Amino acid sequence: MLAFVGGKMRRKIVISALIAAILLTASCIGDGMAVPILPPGITGDNSGGAIVTYAVYETLTEQDYYVQRISPEGDFLWGGRGVLIGSTGDGCPWSKAVSDGSGGAIVMWWECLPQVPGEPTSCQTYAARIDPEENVEWRKDIPGAARAIPDGLGGVIIAFDDPSGNISLVKIDAEGNLPWGEDGVSLSLRGAYLCSIASDNSGGVIVVDNTFQGDSDALYAQRVDSQGNILWQTGGVQVCTGPAEGAQVAGDGSGGGIIVFWQLPQNEDGTGYIDSDIYVQKVDAEGNVLWGPDGVPVSVGLSFHPSPGIVEDGTGGAIVFFVDERGGVCAQRVDADGHKSWNEDVPLCDSTYVRIASDGSGGAFCVSYDRVAQRLDATGTKLWGPDGITFTTQDIHESGLALVPDGCGGLLISWEADIKFRNYEVSDVSYYVQKVDAEGNLPWGDGGILLSP
Repeated sequence: MLAFVGGKMRRKIVISALIAAILLTASCIGDGMAVPILPPGITGDNSGGAIVTYAVYETLTEQDYYVQRISPEGDFLWGGRGVLIGSTGDGCPWSKAVSDGSGGAIVMWWECLPQVPGEPTSCQTYAARIDPEENVEWRKDIPGAARAIPDGLGGVIIAFDDPSGNISLVKIDAEGNLPWGEDGVSLSLRGAYLCSIASDNSGGVIVVDNTFQGDSDALYAQRVDSQGNILWQTGGVQVCTGPAEGAQVAGDGSGGGIIVFWQLPQNEDGTGYIDSDIYVQKVDAEGNVLWGPDGVPVSVGLSFHPSPGIVEDGTGGAIVFFVDERGGVCAQRVDADGHKSWNEDVPLCDSTYVRIASDGSGGAFCVSYDRVAQRLDATGTKLWGPDGITFTTQDIHESGLALVPDGCGGLLISWEADIKFRNYEVSDVSYYVQKVDAEGNLPWGDGGILLSP
């Protein structure tokens, strides 16, 4: 256990509601998650190495959170286990990390609060900044965390579904201050759940949510600037006229966002739905919807519809990932005007569950649960061979996979494996990380690096 003193704010989050919020905001493609046994949080250290945060199972009811920095060569820089930042219990480990832009990271995690007889288990969310020399510069308790992005100035913007059924945003600056207030900025929505967030490239954030209206879900987008001001109309901008699900957003580089989602068109008689269609919509910096009332189609008539994914391409467009009629993942690039850039969709893998990230050069990375990684350039060419590269020999748990660019043209991947149970409870989890360089080589070995060996 590790105890800290400080922090005036205390917020309780009921575990069942917290996990439900994760499941509702889950995306099979993109940065979503499927069950509450989660991969280690990972971010780059701005020099080709990684900073990861993960849980060590000390007992069935207690896990300690550590943060470790790994050099580009694969060496542990912060001791055997890393920096101990907190502890939790009752099986609610969760952590996330984002770069502070200076070789350190801001990490977030949950800690279970003491059990109150007759009450459900609840958690407190914390955030801390750790510098490149493993010093904990500050530690804060915050109202919640589900999504997080760097603010571009050494801080972080955090989005979460709050207990009142609203969506709120908290900003923590590089010094640990809360410039948007302890409770953050409320988007004043009801019956909404958080789908995705992206940077507006000016220190603010674009948020996409589903809001239940009538008998279906409607999709909305909202922008909050670096000062915490809500810029678009009350309730957000409606992205499409019909019901939509699985939305993900990428910044357009100019203060707006490109949003991908799927729709289920109704049968002609209105009694049911037919196969799903994948659409993209663009909203500019002022909140104007640019690509018609329903966006433009990327792929129509799919027989299977896990949530699509999207990454920005650096030129005002985006690369979209989706499942096609084969049941495999494909990619297509959409330019700044909503036109397809590639003559044909690019098939990537037969797996329907992947994670994606921008490569920072107009292309994208795609990593599948069958242990294959691929890099596409801006023309849709596969850079790591026709079948990609196998990045580990370890089996990957079905929900445990995360990735970020390494800042040097390569990729950092984290996952979980070898989950052990005792008395129907998780007793141990092995966490791994791997680096794939820009050419598709594995400098950390065929199996990756085991954290806390």
